[in-house]
Amino acid sequence: MGPLPQTTLEQRQPLYEDIETLIATGFLSHPVTLHVPLVLRSLGPGDTFLMKARLEADKATDWRLWVLASSVWMVDGISLLGEPHAVPALVKVFRRLPQRTREILFSLVLGLFARQNRAIEGVEAYCYEPLSRFQWRSAGNQLATGHIGIPGIEQIGSNHIQRMWAFYNEVEDRRERDEAFWDGMKLVASASAPKGISKIDQRDKQLWQTEKGRRQSVQDKFYYTRMGMIPKEGPKTPDAARIGGVKSVDDLAEEMRRWVAGEEDQHDKIVSEYKRKVVEKYEREKAARERKAEQLRQQLELGPDRVSPLVGYSQAQLAQILRDRGVGTPGVRRISLGVAERREYLYTKYLEKEPAAGLLQEQDGRLVPAGKKDLTERIAGRRVAFDSKLEE
Repeated sequence: MGPLPQTTLEQRQPLYEDIETLIATGFLSHPVTLHVPLVLRSLGPGDTFLMKARLEADKATDWRLWVLASSVWMVDGISLLGEPHAVPALVKVFRRLPQRTREILFSLVLGLFARQNRAIEGVEAYCYEPLSRFQWRSAGNQLATGHIGIPGIEQIGSNHIQRMWAFYNEVEDRRERDEAFWDGMKLVASASAPKGISKIDQRDKQLWQTEKGRRQSVQDKFYYTRMGMIPKEGPKTPDAARIGGVKSVDDLAEEMRRWVAGEEDQHDKIVSEYKRKVVEKYEREKAARERKAEQLRQQLELGPDRVSPLVGYSQAQLAQILRDRGVGTPGVRRISLGVAERREYLYTKYLEKEPAAGLLQEQDGRLVPAGKKDLTERIAGRRVAFDSKLEE
């Protein structure tokens, strides 16, 4: 079997559905009917902090009841977000439900928890998509939860995926600003060192092509792993094994218990590791740009003669050069000194053209262009054309 083809945004986009929901809305949602319609949601770090405090105050109540109550965000079409007394009241309601009903509801919450953990695996691939940058800029370079119009949603806090996504985009904004300054510096320096800047610019383009290829490989790997076409890599850390390697409902429930109790803050560790990698990559690129900028400054300090050397010729040497190039029509001739292409264009357009003899002639005691009317005669018959049909 040969190498797998590159994937496209159209192929990958359906796999980003949960990531986009977690970024835009802040939680995943699932409806269920229990006497009245309920809507459950995934929990975030803020919910975990509250539950830990509530479990300390109410050690007699099973922690699963607090998870269930905290996960309900809508009852019979009424949003409970931002209602401080809703969760304790729901705990009392769920305590009276049959055990089997509570287990079914808790399994739905576990499903949302598993989907949220799985979405973390695709955050890096999503961040490299153009639609991710569009969402970031359309939201005013900030988290977009305040723009979706759900009352009380700002009180649930940000989740881990939002933090990873926002952090990446903030660093990417900084990188783009640095790139813009660097491009401006190259533009200024190109007037004195065109060849040197051309080489630097070519290397920059090659590095960017390499980075684009790396990003494409991350996206391809995410797609083919999610589709089951390539095996998933083994976990690199015990925390990653718990996040990505949960196999059974009991394992998932135990993972949620540790998360709620705060025994092992593996989610924060994953976010911190992701941030560390993003910062390290940015710092490496910034250091490389600074080294190139310093090298460029040192070259420019040597003066234009060092960058684009000017050679002085004696009269005999110049005569020999002209003989070697051949004798043609008298006039200004061009001797290439390796100047930049845009300078050669201006030179060719304005200086290289060879003048012919007899361009001026005497007329009425004045010198006027040969073969042409006097300027006074040329403008005497002109009139302002107010209509396109009028001719001069």
